Amino acid sequence: MSSRARGSTSNGEDDDDEMDIDSDIPSRPTEAVPAELVRDAPNWLSAVRNLRETDVIILLTPVVIPISQIPTDTSDPFEPLGRSLAKRHSRVRQIPYTQRNGITSTHLGFIKRGHVIILCFAPDPSQQLQQEFAEVTFAVSDNKPCIIVVCCKPTDISQALLFPTVIQTIDYSPSALEATAALIFGEGSQPLGGRAPEPTNEAQQQPRLWAVEQWNEVRDMASVVSLWNECISSRFTTDQGTLASLLRRPGYAKHYVVREPRHGEILGFCATYLSYVDKEGENLIASLAALLVRSSSRQQGIGLSLHNHAISQLKRTRGVIRLQLGSTFPRIFYGPPSEMHLNEEWFRRRGWQLNKPDVPGQGQIVRDMILDFADWRHSEEHPRQKTVSFRLCTQEDMVSVLEIVETTSARQAKMGWYDQYLSLMNGPNVKDVILGIENDNVVAIALTYTPSCGSQIASNLPWAGRIGNDIGGVTCICIPSPTHDSVIFGLLDASVENLQSQGMTKMFLDGVANDSDLFMQLGFREWAQYRDVWKDI
Repeated sequence: MSSRARGSTSNGEDDDDEMDIDSDIPSRPTEAVPAELVRDAPNWLSAVRNLRETDVIILLTPVVIPISQIPTDTSDPFEPLGRSLAKRHSRVRQIPYTQRNGITSTHLGFIKRGHVIILCFAPDPSQQLQQEFAEVTFAVSDNKPCIIVVCCKPTDISQALLFPTVIQTIDYSPSALEATAALIFGEGSQPLGGRAPEPTNEAQQQPRLWAVEQWNEVRDMASVVSLWNECISSRFTTDQGTLASLLRRPGYAKHYVVREPRHGEILGFCATYLSYVDKEGENLIASLAALLVRSSSRQQGIGLSLHNHAISQLKRTRGVIRLQLGSTFPRIFYGPPSEMHLNEEWFRRRGWQLNKPDVPGQGQIVRDMILDFADWRHSEEHPRQKTVSFRLCTQEDMVSVLEIVETTSARQAKMGWYDQYLSLMNGPNVKDVILGIENDNVVAIALTYTPSCGSQIASNLPWAGRIGNDIGGVTCICIPSPTHDSVIFGLLDASVENLQSQGMTKMFLDGVANDSDLFMQLGFREWAQYRDVWKDI
């Protein structure tokens, strides 16, 4: 999208991380006054009234039809608001936007440099408020004060959503806009009804922005485990030690909480990770691995506050090329578990697509599967090819293994695989890698693990060990070139033999995006189903 903004143009795309609060505005009195304060939950107007001289107000105004009665007057109808604000604070930057192009990269640049954002709407009575413009603005504002000004008749405010700070004007006449500037700077204006309403239980339940803080493991671990087991299905129930091991990734993880202000109880939790894409160590994938809110505290903006804070922090990190809803390694969830009820529309407004089960990154179905060795039917139905042999990896193999994994995982967009193999280099667990060899060339690679093997992969993929101590796993199956299915089946058969020799009775296979029916024919059954959700940035 593109838009002209004060003498400069720029082409850019809408920011994907949209924001809104899903509720309807309460009924309004019908008496018309020039400008009224609908709500100011975070007390952002006080921040505006205490700006430093060097701080900048960014005023985003719609391009609208002039209402002047003078035919030759073609001035911007919102210029009086800019002038009125400038009387009270010298550094005001007004940038128009069009209904067609909305908030573009040009506007985003100003938003990021500003200290207070004022976004104006002038909705046509026959149209819905284009709330996505506000969502984009909030998403990139980094918790700066954002004031929404809706210029319409009082009866039209029902189109607006409950953004944290909202002002309504009767229209965008010069007098109404002057009254708006006065209200913003606290010059004798009153909220709706002439006085501030007393707080009620209903008001306390309204969506708002919450203070987000970084979690403290010592203080918060027990509460987060309790929250986890309240929100997550019994399939993924975990104990404090396992969850602590997953969350404890110094330098690669940041987790956040929202607390009840009076007692400090944790109401919401968000886990995020960073992991390298390849051996170069320059590109990162950023994971929003878990987002949990207590059932009794939902619909209040807690999840929204956690989501937007986490995304803002992740996008600040140099080298991030992809945002994932879920995680690579450590793997809490591959993506949103299908058995969990999600408000897909809520996530869609945040820029996540979950409704295309055949499209990677937009809701593709991915499965974790489990095999009871008693059900393994490879030998009778798919005997190994005589030209391909399978054996355990040695240290001497690892250089070529890493080269193959690097090129294959990059080509197939298998994020994080390289690091899982690299962690075995020069260690005792290199024997956990299974190789398929044909004519002295490596044609297939797989990484096995058991709950007690001591390798990084066992702690990165916790669910096999949580199901039972006799369940091993195979992961990061790497086939460098197109090959016959018998090679893949042979690799799995060698993995089964390796795990059986270590006392395992079952094998866990994670992240199966295709061919699940074929695996089921071999004896695998589905253990869990996820949606693969990510977006490149």
